[in-house]
Amino acid sequence: MNYMYSLLLLLVLGASHRICQAKDNLKSSDDKIYDVVVVGGGFSGLFSSYFLEKKDVLILEKSDNVGGRCLTGEWNGFHYPKGTEYIGKPERYMRRIFRDLDVHAKVIPAPTDGVAYGGKFYFGKELLDYMTNDERRKYFDLMTELRELDHKGIEKAVWSDIQKLNKNDYLDKLSVEEWMMKKGYPPIVQKFVDVENRGLFGTNNANYSMLFNIPEMTFDLPDNEASDKSEVYSFENGMYSIVESLEERLKNRLIKGAEVAHVSVGTDNIVKVCYQKEGKSYQVRSRSVVMATPAPITAKILGSSISLIASDILKSIDYTSYITVSFFTKKRMLHRTWSVSCLDMDEIVTLYDAIRPQVSNDYRGKSILSAYLAPKDIRDSNFVRRSDKEILERTYRSMNKYFNSFQDEVIGYDITRFAYAFPVFSPGYLKKLICLTRDQSLKGPIFLAGDYMVYATVDGALISAENAADDVLSFLRKY
Repeated sequence: MNYMYSLLLLLVLGASHRICQAKDNLKSSDDKIYDVVVVGGGFSGLFSSYFLEKKDVLILEKSDNVGGRCLTGEWNGFHYPKGTEYIGKPERYMRRIFRDLDVHAKVIPAPTDGVAYGGKFYFGKELLDYMTNDERRKYFDLMTELRELDHKGIEKAVWSDIQKLNKNDYLDKLSVEEWMMKKGYPPIVQKFVDVENRGLFGTNNANYSMLFNIPEMTFDLPDNEASDKSEVYSFENGMYSIVESLEERLKNRLIKGAEVAHVSVGTDNIVKVCYQKEGKSYQVRSRSVVMATPAPITAKILGSSISLIASDILKSIDYTSYITVSFFTKKRMLHRTWSVSCLDMDEIVTLYDAIRPQVSNDYRGKSILSAYLAPKDIRDSNFVRRSDKEILERTYRSMNKYFNSFQDEVIGYDITRFAYAFPVFSPGYLKKLICLTRDQSLKGPIFLAGDYMVYATVDGALISAENAADDVLSFLRKY
């Protein structure tokens, strides 16, 4: 029995050795040890590497493209976003980073908000005219109440000190739906917020924590009285301009098409990272690792290298899927605003005039209209598995409510699916977040970066990257 056990153990160890036996394909020596290996080349991974660029960094990205859900396309001389499409006004901190990367934010021309409801579009000063006077008053009451909650320091704590959110944890125990129903907001106002949340986070009111919804609702809910102002920004080639600049800057440290299978910490505290590329297996060693992959994937890769509690939390974080359909059209279909919240277009939650930052308002030629689709519930696992044909049939059916014979105007299309679009900050998420930030197994040599560690936005991804980089630098100084 002991002999058989020993034989089995040798076979397992031999298989494990074969997975990780190849040399580092950067032609480094067998005993090379990196300062940092970053797993994942999305926004968090790229920015983690940017903040750590004075160290010996290696980035491993599974796909042939970097950027995560920040992707771009080009048609007829126009750039269009396939995923992330904007940021808020860059403050001094962000401006400094963008200046260093030589990318320049430009405001998306106002008006930027619209609503589609009942077969009609609403823009500008008429933005809220689909509501009755009483519903409109309730809507402004909601905006006032959100600002009052935000003034308690919730937004600042979300970005910089989640421990301070504990004093408002009662809001984290409620979904947005529960909170709005308790407050007695009318159905049309709840529906509008639901569509906004599905557009921003891919998540409906029933599945999102009220606490974590406050900062984005405060910023994003439109006001018809401020329709001539814009608070949204993009770049020359869309948000992908940032990715392009980071990729160029980090290209000598980046391996694309490298799927990490396993990360383990040795008794000497050196981390072994095993990955596959083009059917071959490789192993690299590092003093530290930043995991910048979706939470469940991070848990799978790390295995027993982190605490059981941390692993279980990472596995429990849900992600919602998302689909974008960019239609190439014979003429510009939407020109009175940049984005439209779609209250009755089934799975289409937002329409974007993708070329607005690139043309004048009176342009009417060939254009790109982007439709963003989100599931009605995060448990819809079949959402991104639908065929192109089914997605188009559903989308055309909804578009025809607002555009006559829409399909006749379409020259071509581009469909992009995101299986891990957004982490879901569901009720009770604060407890998970605090546990992850306190867990000793994530204090080095393994660190986490990703929007799920701060907030499900570009800003959250960037801040999580800086937090991880700061922790890595502190750890390496003690090494």
